[in-house]
Amino acid sequence: MKYLTITTLFALFLVAGCSMSSGTFPPGTVATIGAEVNQFFADLSEALRSNDVERVLGFYTLPFEYVDYEGTAITIATQETLRTFILETTMTGTILEDEFRNLKVVNILSEDNVVVTVDEHWVQEYGGSTYSGTDHLRVTLVKVAGSWKIRKTELLGFE
Repeated sequence: MKYLTITTLFALFLVAGCSMSSGTFPPGTVATIGAEVNQFFADLSEALRSNDVERVLGFYTLPFEYVDYEGTAITIATQETLRTFILETTMTGTILEDEFRNLKVVNILSEDNVVVTVDEHWVQEYGGSTYSGTDHLRVTLVKVAGSWKIRKTELLGFE
C-alpha cells in the first residue's frame, strides 16, 4: 500500500512524543513531522534560555499573528516589530527556565503546515523577583526553506 492510514501512523507519532489527528500521507511523513516538531520546540526552548532575542527571532516567520486568550488578534509584518513584541511579551526578564510540555499535533494541514497545542512552562527573573507560570498555546508552524517556523500563536489560557 503506497499510503498508510492515519491509524497506523498514530502509533508512530506517539513514539515521537506527540499525538495527532489528520488525513493520509506518504509512509513515514507523520513520524518525520512529529520528530521535527519535537526538535523544533527543544531548540526553541534552548534559544529562549539563551536570552538572545536575535536567536529567538529565527524561530518565527512573517507575517506573524498572535491571538490572546480573549481572542484579540494582532498581525506583525516587520522584523523590528516582531523583535519588540518578543522582548515585551516573551522575554520581559531574564529567562531562567523555559520548557515545552504536553505537545500534541492537532492537525497536519500539509507536509509543511501543522497546528499543535503545547504548554510552555517558564521561569523568569525580573526586577529582583522570580516569576513562573504555564501558558497553554495553540501554535501554527510552517516550513520555510526546510525549517519549521512559528506563523501563529494563540494563548488558550495560563496559570
